[in-house]
Amino acid sequence: MKARLTLWSRKAWRKAVGPISFGISCAVAVFLLAMAFMPSTATAAEPAWHRAGGFEFSDRLGGFHILSVTGAGTVDDPIVIDQDLNGLGPFVITIRNARLAGSVAAAPILRLWVVCRVRNVAAGVWVGFDVELQEELRRPSDYWDGLSFDQTRAVDRSAFHSDRFLVGERISEPHDRVRFKNGHVNSGGAVQFHFIITDMTPRDEFYLLQEPVLLFSLFPQSVPQSLSRIRG
Repeated sequence: MKARLTLWSRKAWRKAVGPISFGISCAVAVFLLAMAFMPSTATAAEPAWHRAGGFEFSDRLGGFHILSVTGAGTVDDPIVIDQDLNGLGPFVITIRNARLAGSVAAAPILRLWVVCRVRNVAAGVWVGFDVELQEELRRPSDYWDGLSFDQTRAVDRSAFHSDRFLVGERISEPHDRVRFKNGHVNSGGAVQFHFIITDMTPRDEFYLLQEPVLLFSLFPQSVPQSLSRIRG
């Protein structure tokens, strides 16, 4: 009788536990399958690096979208960066000099002709536009770090211009900046900015900040329209 009960108990135990074991096995299999696909998913989510002229350009810091980058970076074939900008900014392009990656040799002076073609996909009107260079993010590039918008003035100032703004003013202190003004870009409109980046001591990575100057026109009715403020 004891042997029969033991045999019956074993069969009952297997019958009861079988579905549970199968369920655990399925859960483990699904978990392992998900883990196997995680690296591919993470890689796909990384922002793209656009390559042109021996450089790499990325919108990885967010807030805007680089559509394409083309050109060699010369006066006859400048780097052309097509972008959509939405919001207040600043919009930061990360630039890598692929030719310097892992190199210990002295690099030649960098001189890069750039055209930024920008579409205003925000709701406001741009009445100015600033571009700024930084060797270290969120730290203004001073006069002595070598990175600038043609700090040596080797190129005529007419190379700094726009199709929608009359003036392209270079500012060396307290930061390296070009300020485009005397014009406007409506929401949905596009604009081109032409400038030159130079670096006397080239680095393998630096940053180009872009910041629209917005027209603020939403004020109480009691405030005369002539007093509408412009940030900048």
